[in-house]
Amino acid sequence: MIYNHTFIEMLQNIPDLSWTPGVSEYFLDKQIQLSQSRYVNMLSQKTRYVGVPPTYFSWLDEKPECIQVDDIQSCGANWAFSSVGQFSENRCISGKDLTRVAYSEQYMISCDSKSHGCRGTASMFNPQNFLKITGVPTKKCVSYKSGSNGQQQKCAISCDDGSKINTFKSQSFEDVCTGEESIQNALTNGTIQTQFDVYTDFFYYTNGIYQHVSGNREGSEMATIVGFGEENNIKFWTVRNSWGKAWGENGYFRIVRGENHCQIEQQCFLTVV
Repeated sequence: MIYNHTFIEMLQNIPDLSWTPGVSEYFLDKQIQLSQSRYVNMLSQKTRYVGVPPTYFSWLDEKPECIQVDDIQSCGANWAFSSVGQFSENRCISGKDLTRVAYSEQYMISCDSKSHGCRGTASMFNPQNFLKITGVPTKKCVSYKSGSNGQQQKCAISCDDGSKINTFKSQSFEDVCTGEESIQNALTNGTIQTQFDVYTDFFYYTNGIYQHVSGNREGSEMATIVGFGEENNIKFWTVRNSWGKAWGENGYFRIVRGENHCQIEQQCFLTVV
């Protein structure tokens, strides 16, 4: 990626900007593959979680041992990492796994025929349904290979060591994007997969509470909401990306909450394990 330093300077001169624009070393030697499809709502049944949510909540504080940042590298499979990562986390959070078990994103990338491998997918419904119907093995069984070359790879019929594949499935998934409080309350049960529009200025995010201020829509990204809070009277979601720990706030970014900013509150799924 080639940075536009005139664009950076323009962003840096915007008064009272709630985030810090700059150059991320993560993009200096790679091109990021985003889904170019417009947001697709699969008309999933909405689930509303009710109650009075706390002012602040984060799984990074509640269950840090269950949360992990990954790096998709050269493969645009944020859809697989956000869904399988959430599956791993929620099995750990619920006690279904005694410690966090890494499940195989590669198996989903290669075997989910309704998504599009490293080219991304416009729907979160497909990977969520894949977890429920087919399931995924552990990453120890089928390791991540697409990151090095950006290729989908063939669907594995056995583990890397030749042993039989055993898959693990979710019980169900719920679209909990029925308002800010529903998402907040649902989040106290586990992390949540979501989707948002990526604009040019997002590639210049380094830290703070992101608000889109300039640039064109470059595509869409799927990520995982892990918490929420408020800073300087700005409400935010804490979201895990899949660009490694060197990007953003140790692999996370914060984005304005309660305004469906960049459509991040349009549709989001809680995986029930």
